[in-house]
Amino acid sequence: MGKAEVGTTKWVANQQRSKGLQRLRWWCEPCSKQCKDANGFKCHVQSETHVRQMQVVGEDPRKYINNFSNDFQRDFVSLLRTSHGEKWISANRFYNEYIRDKEHVHMNSTKWSSLTEFTKQLGREGICHVKEDEKDGLMIAWRDTSVAAVTRRNEIAELEAAEARSGAGEDKMLKKMAKRAQEEAEAKKVIEAKRAAAAASMQKEDTTPPADGATLSESAVPTEDKKADSPVEQNKEEPKVESAPIKLSFGLKAKAIPPNKAGLGQMKSQSIFKRKKDDTLEQKPVKKVKL
Repeated sequence: MGKAEVGTTKWVANQQRSKGLQRLRWWCEPCSKQCKDANGFKCHVQSETHVRQMQVVGEDPRKYINNFSNDFQRDFVSLLRTSHGEKWISANRFYNEYIRDKEHVHMNSTKWSSLTEFTKQLGREGICHVKEDEKDGLMIAWRDTSVAAVTRRNEIAELEAAEARSGAGEDKMLKKMAKRAQEEAEAKKVIEAKRAAAAASMQKEDTTPPADGATLSESAVPTEDKKADSPVEQNKEEPKVESAPIKLSFGLKAKAIPPNKAGLGQMKSQSIFKRKKDDTLEQKPVKKVKL
């Protein structure tokens, strides 16, 4: 029984019946035929069409395997680029999106035995970015290797490096300013603490009651003055020894005062007015008395 030609009624009926995915084990890649069950797959394998196709593949199987592998990789990467771009996605989840197409190239006809091996090879060749996540397992993202994309990435890297350098300088300056402010604040705290302690000590001294027998004026005197004027210390002081008078002699003899001349200490003070009056009296003419 031959295969229905494309566009015929039988071909349309077969397409409608084969909606959705079928079992992969009943798929024949050389013939691109999907069977519904094990009996249908057995009948297909024994058919003359499948036998002739397998004879052609058997002449150079490596060539067909490489072709299937290249087609699988091309379609896989193309769908990844158009659907997700450079965003990260789980490899297993994306493979489920890829196999939704019924006409896709199946992995059992390629040189890769598992999806993990295929994903790791994409990462080694630099076609995609691959990383391993604890939750989702292998993650995959498309890598844009075009000249424009490489130039754009280089420019972005240069800008980030420049920002990092300028940011490092600003961070260094900010750290210095913060350190200086902290030192000034600590010094200010120390000064305030000293002032508070001094004020507290002065207040304590002012509020202390005077001792017995001490007057109010004595209690108001500072402690240093009290210590200096305290009677206990005065009693403890040793008696002062009077020193002998020191005579100064310059080798000059005292001038003797004449006996008939009064000294400076013996002179009588005379009034200026009285002396003036006497002078005027002396100037008056003396009357001559006739005898």
